[in-house]
Amino acid sequence: MSVILPIERKTAKARLFLAWVYALLILGGITMVWPFLVMLSASLSGPYDYYRYSPLVRAFWNRGDRFLRYVASCYPRFPGDVYPDAPAHWSSWIIVSRDRANIDAFTRRHLEPLDNPATAEKWNRMADDFAAFNRHYDVRNSVCAFDPRDVAGFTRSHFEEQVRARDPAAFRRLSPAGRQQAALDLLNDTWLIRYPSFFSIRMMAQQRLPLHHATWDYPTGDPKTDLYQDFKQMYRERDPGPMTRTVPYESRALWLAYLRRPDVLRALGLDPAKSVTPEALSTALGVPCAEWESLPFPLPATASATARTQWERFILTSYPRRLLRIRVTPELEQAYQRYVARICKTPSAYAKLTGKTITDFTALTLAPYENSTLWRNFIPSVPEPRDQIEIHSAEQEWQAFLIRKYGSLDALNAAYGWTLPCIEAARFPFREAISVTFARHGWRDFLKDAFANYRTVSEFLFLRGRAFANTLLLVILSVLASLTVNPLAAYALSRFGMRATEKILIFLLATMSFPAAVTAIPGFLLIRDLGLLNTFAALVLPTLANGMSIFILKGFFDALPRELYEAAAIDGAKEWQIFLKITLPMTTPILAVSALNAFIHAYNSWEWALLVCQRQSHWTLAVWMYQMSQQWSGQPWAVMAGFVLVSIPTAVVFIACQKVILRGIVLPNLK
Repeated sequence: MSVILPIERKTAKARLFLAWVYALLILGGITMVWPFLVMLSASLSGPYDYYRYSPLVRAFWNRGDRFLRYVASCYPRFPGDVYPDAPAHWSSWIIVSRDRANIDAFTRRHLEPLDNPATAEKWNRMADDFAAFNRHYDVRNSVCAFDPRDVAGFTRSHFEEQVRARDPAAFRRLSPAGRQQAALDLLNDTWLIRYPSFFSIRMMAQQRLPLHHATWDYPTGDPKTDLYQDFKQMYRERDPGPMTRTVPYESRALWLAYLRRPDVLRALGLDPAKSVTPEALSTALGVPCAEWESLPFPLPATASATARTQWERFILTSYPRRLLRIRVTPELEQAYQRYVARICKTPSAYAKLTGKTITDFTALTLAPYENSTLWRNFIPSVPEPRDQIEIHSAEQEWQAFLIRKYGSLDALNAAYGWTLPCIEAARFPFREAISVTFARHGWRDFLKDAFANYRTVSEFLFLRGRAFANTLLLVILSVLASLTVNPLAAYALSRFGMRATEKILIFLLATMSFPAAVTAIPGFLLIRDLGLLNTFAALVLPTLANGMSIFILKGFFDALPRELYEAAAIDGAKEWQIFLKITLPMTTPILAVSALNAFIHAYNSWEWALLVCQRQSHWTLAVWMYQMSQQWSGQPWAVMAGFVLVSIPTAVVFIACQKVILRGIVLPNLK
């Protein structure tokens, strides 16, 4: 029955009431659509713009956002040393993404110069030179801002290639899941670590290796560290550049940090209590330094004697010794033998420490470089003069590369538009390489990054053996059970006058009054006593009947005209014919609602499946989605992509069955 009669709808009061109703409906629709849009936008975001919680991805129409998203893919934190002109409060990507007032101005400063042909030519030349240098530079002295989403795929491909190389014929006979499992078994045997899947592998420890530490060096015989070097090289080869995620490790920052120490500032005649400027440091060192990024490294020969003293002290105490080389002389070798003898005392102790057998310490030889604790600790003990120690750095390699290509500093300044006073002030053109790379591949890199979450989530959810098949089978069986057991039970309670009908209904409703966590305990004990743990039956059996569905169906069956049953009985119809040909066709809407509820419960349920099935081969997509949300809590944008994917089947079912669902909701109210 209508709330407002047709004749009343043209009155002002009725129209106001209808407008109020429609406004409430629109508001209700927005409250449902808005969270989904926020989730969809978050699934296309990354560490730069995820925490905006916006329903739209601004980078789709804003060039500045696309540019900063690309910069965020190259640096885990905002690179203030690369962009000294950035606002001082830009300390994290969350702060940067929310400062929309400065984003556009910052972007214009770093992209508009490419609109000038003369500047664009110089920037492109700098970027291409950096790409040529970086492509062949020692990857072990490089850092990598890798994408965690690439780790699992790269590791799997690496070990699958090893499995293929061992037995190509057997590898071709394996299914994709079998190849993945064979690669995982090989990884576990090689690394002596038990990983349940490739997605459990993290490279964070390798990314955080202390390359800056004076006494640290790469561990020998570590297969995971060796794989990390291949992982870094992969980015050089895969990324079109000029900028890539793998870049040379800079030593200039170590020298600058050393110079800012209070004791060093006092030795240079500067006041540690005052802020040090490039001009003041330039005067103290006796070398030109207009800004921090052009601080000469290594120290030029024209530096003052005080600066040379501090430079020598920096090399001996603070510079990474894995980047040092010794020019061996007989005197230096004898000093090394005396040093080892003083530390180890006896040849047997030396053998126990190093695994090398010697008869006398005079048999020791000093290598220009050796990955050993004794060699590294000997560096500060090198006697004067200490010019036997050579330093190696990415800056030196880059400067030598530039001189080889352009011949002189003047030619380099002309080609790059620089005004360097000495070649040691040459910096890496990271800014220019980033801008040029964005100008060349901005849209492609953005779209690739935006949909990378879905690629990773698809691999995690749908390449998990039987996860998709388990979910499909569970949903089908649950829906069939809901359309079979529940109607039969409701029909029996409605059709036949049993004495205990009311008590049965109370019992059925009582099952709905307890939280799922409470009923899970006796349910688990029952499944355990039946011996059904870790079986698919443990997932299906609890979905066979639902007390609320039986109660609703029973009430719906009670409202059907009794005359239909009497006429069918007079015509000689049997009870099962009455049930199938009269009762069910008249209750299609409510059966559709019951089936939909069964589908949602079976599709979304993960607690019960995780409780009764510890075997991953029996897990459904919902369980894997829960596992992903736990493992990838540090990458919520990827988790959001997973939520979007797993919500698609539910949305499709609702859209396809909305008319039947509405009938199932309306008819019981009109009954």
